[in-house]
Amino acid sequence: MLEASDIQSLDDLDGKTVAVKTGTQGQTFADENKDEYGFRVTPYQDTTDMVDAVKAGQAVGYFEDFPVLAYGIQQGSGFRLIGQPELGGEYGFAVNKGQHPELIEKFNAGLSNLKASGEYDKIVDTYLSGGEKSTQPTDIISVAVQYWPALMEGLWLTILATIVAIVAAFILGLVFGFGRVSKFAPFRWIATAYVYVFRGTPILIQAFFVFFAIPQLFPGLTFNPFVAGAITLSLNTGAYMTEIIRGGIQAVDPGQNEASRSLGLGHWKTMQKVVLPQAFRIMIPSFVNQGIITLKDTSLISVIGLAELTFVSRQIIASTYLSAQVLTIVAIIYFVVITLLTLLANRLERTFNA
Repeated sequence: MLEASDIQSLDDLDGKTVAVKTGTQGQTFADENKDEYGFRVTPYQDTTDMVDAVKAGQAVGYFEDFPVLAYGIQQGSGFRLIGQPELGGEYGFAVNKGQHPELIEKFNAGLSNLKASGEYDKIVDTYLSGGEKSTQPTDIISVAVQYWPALMEGLWLTILATIVAIVAAFILGLVFGFGRVSKFAPFRWIATAYVYVFRGTPILIQAFFVFFAIPQLFPGLTFNPFVAGAITLSLNTGAYMTEIIRGGIQAVDPGQNEASRSLGLGHWKTMQKVVLPQAFRIMIPSFVNQGIITLKDTSLISVIGLAELTFVSRQIIASTYLSAQVLTIVAIIYFVVITLLTLLANRLERTFNA
């Protein structure tokens, strides 16, 4: 509960809403006791979401593992515990069954040494003792200065993933854009199917499929988060680029095509010399818009562990509980970057149309 809350026990939760983390012992406990104590349960994906929900008044408190709660209180999160911790599960170190026996042996030996030397108890006391709370600056300027290097690393990865995705998507868009206007039916069907699949499914599902499903369907074919994220963004953005290029080509007056063909130019020469130069001028605003969308879509790919700007901000929030300050800083960074890109794109558009 928040330190200012007047709730002192589970009995005080009657008619109120509590937050739980999906798939945890805390959710199990809440679901088993909600009818007895009369509270409602709202599930969230991670601890920072629960904390933000309570701070925003969406819930009066949250259930979480004791070490996580104790660490948050030690960091000055503004929360307190009510009652005594309930008995729950245990923490463990997991590997694939039957694999890495040497790692398990070394881990168990290291943990035994930590406990025997007393170092384990020192670590627990340092972070979970509930003693003097750590103090840290909470104003936006101080938070920005403290975490600026980490945020800039995340921004760099965001920009890099965006550039890779846009280049790859442009190539895919050219190929399948020509396919969409092709008179060769099989090519047109393939291009149409590509667009329908990647525009018709959420990008999060695509990211999960590339990162989690493909390695299970094809053992040995695994991708690190950056590669999986770049593949997902490229395929998704490529579908939209395909339609932009198709629309640009079809927006050129058909009479231009007919006139060039009457002068003896072949199909591809007509495309190269007559249609595409005019089509690209038409496409520029849509290209710019799609580039900005792709930049913002990188934040969705953070769900598979791509350490871009949004992912870094979530890590900072998880350790500091300063969600309002960190999210404000990240929003300003996105706004500045996207504004600069828009101004640059506008300049390029004026140059092409001059």
